[in-house]
Amino acid sequence: MSYEIKRETHVHGKLWGKVAFGYFSDKRMAKDYVAAIMRVARSCKPSAIVDLGGGTGFIFEQLIAAGLAENVKLVILDESESQLAMCSHPRIIPMKGAFQSFRRADIMDETGSMMLICRSVLQYAGIFGQKPWLNHVRSQMKPGEWFVHQSGCSEDVEGALELDVLFELMGVDKWVPHKEALVRLLVQAGFKINADFPVPPVEMISVELGVRYGVSPKTLGQIEADLRRTCSNRPDLFKITPAGFIFNFPYRVFLCKAV
Repeated sequence: MSYEIKRETHVHGKLWGKVAFGYFSDKRMAKDYVAAIMRVARSCKPSAIVDLGGGTGFIFEQLIAAGLAENVKLVILDESESQLAMCSHPRIIPMKGAFQSFRRADIMDETGSMMLICRSVLQYAGIFGQKPWLNHVRSQMKPGEWFVHQSGCSEDVEGALELDVLFELMGVDKWVPHKEALVRLLVQAGFKINADFPVPPVEMISVELGVRYGVSPKTLGQIEADLRRTCSNRPDLFKITPAGFIFNFPYRVFLCKAV
């Protein structure tokens, strides 16, 4: 298990639905992403959909409720046993494995077609890992197959740099790229981006960040002071509340086709 995933396992399982004000179990926050997956699935009619880092199965549950064809095999690949243990729907097949090393052959034979999805996973690769992770994903796909993902992505360079600083100060090896950088990585890996659009950001509150990543109150106070200096003119990124500071983690959905 990668270090950044391992350090968060104490909030996996039953607690995951409450993380970030319940963002990852909120149908409203997921509706545009789910709708995009449904549009692609109805068009390409995959034999199987694999959710890379799919966690508790929430997205698959939303797809099933939206009328996803019953003959589509649904596989969740995740490194966390606590997350996979929450997958209770009989159509969902949990599989322990890593985004950066899964093999198509372990999921289906060569005669079928595969669609890949993932939500809020790429940032775990860090600044040096996203390129090899995306290259690996593409290597497991046939030309014409789809990869639909909701990934951390800042629309401006300043926002990307502020997220960089936030993660670095917390001792977290995650990376949220500027949109142009992520587009370049996707194209280099062998994808054509057919569409992309923003979806609601996740609100990261300081108290929860401290628990999630083991950051001391003193360090959180230092981070808040730094953010007050650098982000005071960016209410879209940063705000102060009675419970602590909140930093908005931006997301974008990409509809990518393997070429």
